[in-house]
Amino acid sequence: MARLDQPIASTSTSVPLLKKTKTPKASKSAPLKPSASAPPLGKFLASSEKHIRDKAVASLSKFLSAGNKKSTNAQGDDEDADAELVVGDLDWSKECKVDKRLAPLEMAKLWKGIFFCFWMSDKPLVQQALAQALANLTLDVRPKSKTAGRVERFRAAMCYLRGFWEAVVREWSGLDRLRLDKFYLLIRRFVHAAFMLLKREEWDPTAIAEYNALLTGPGGPLHVEDSRIPASLGYHLADIYLTELERAFPLSTEAPSARTLPLRQVLQPFLTTLALSPTSTLFNRVTENVITPLLDDALPAKEEPARKRRKKVVSEIIKPTFPGILGNATEADEPTEVEEGEMGEKEKVGRMVLKAIFEEGGKKETNEVNRRRLYLICREREEGGVEL
Repeated sequence: MARLDQPIASTSTSVPLLKKTKTPKASKSAPLKPSASAPPLGKFLASSEKHIRDKAVASLSKFLSAGNKKSTNAQGDDEDADAELVVGDLDWSKECKVDKRLAPLEMAKLWKGIFFCFWMSDKPLVQQALAQALANLTLDVRPKSKTAGRVERFRAAMCYLRGFWEAVVREWSGLDRLRLDKFYLLIRRFVHAAFMLLKREEWDPTAIAEYNALLTGPGGPLHVEDSRIPASLGYHLADIYLTELERAFPLSTEAPSARTLPLRQVLQPFLTTLALSPTSTLFNRVTENVITPLLDDALPAKEEPARKRRKKVVSEIIKPTFPGILGNATEADEPTEVEEGEMGEKEKVGRMVLKAIFEEGGKKETNEVNRRRLYLICREREEGGVEL
């Protein structure tokens, strides 16, 4: 029998301490390589770590361009920016099968991540650079097929644009006032990118019609018949539309060799908005920021009667001018009933816009209240000496 004062022999064996192995950190410059067990690209885009988001944006560019665009070099220039693109016949009636990666559900998932990637960009310079980079991707989207032509390329870019607007409309109500300004900037960049996309397609009427349907159709920012669409999106689009369209035509000392802009068709989303607007606020916003500035620049100013003339303080507010828009509008080349010597090219464009407003007021689907408002715009110009 063992004595109580004797030490009890230990029966446990000593376990050697395991050395902790450090998990190698991912390089901040290496591109993301998704695997079967890796989270999707959208989760990388929504990461709280900026360097992960930056790599995800670089991977996003390769993903959308289907490998046709190489990554940027150390100087920030695209290594394959001048590569020739395969362009097929321009057959808009041909049905294009959308790549699985550009399908609506996949775009919704991807844009969820892109939206919050931009949400978490805080510094102004970072926001501006990211907004420009995301908008520029509109022109980089490519279908996977190596034989795809212009129609397939355009509609692939439209999938990306549609995903953007659906995400903005869906998430807009959740934005706080501190983040509104940077998302207004993002919208501005995408509006300009859309105009550059249409310009690349040489302002093809079918391409413009498809883009207009995106803006005014179900889920679009100008689908005014849907009360769920935030009204502030329509206000902001009206504020920036002409400015961003003007930017698509850089100033030049020489006259354009050929006019390419079908202005009436490009303005159609706002003509539709004027016809169907459910509120006077939206109607007035579009009139004051789209219609009136364009007509004021294109048409001669109304002369006041001598008995009403008074000395006025010269206003310091400079009215906007649109030399790029009016100088490239194809409406200036259309024949009119007035002799050429009696009407300048700008005035001819202005009359065409005014005629479009009058015709919009005569459409069956135009709201009755808005019909009277549209005719009032035309009547005021006629009283100023402008003939339709």
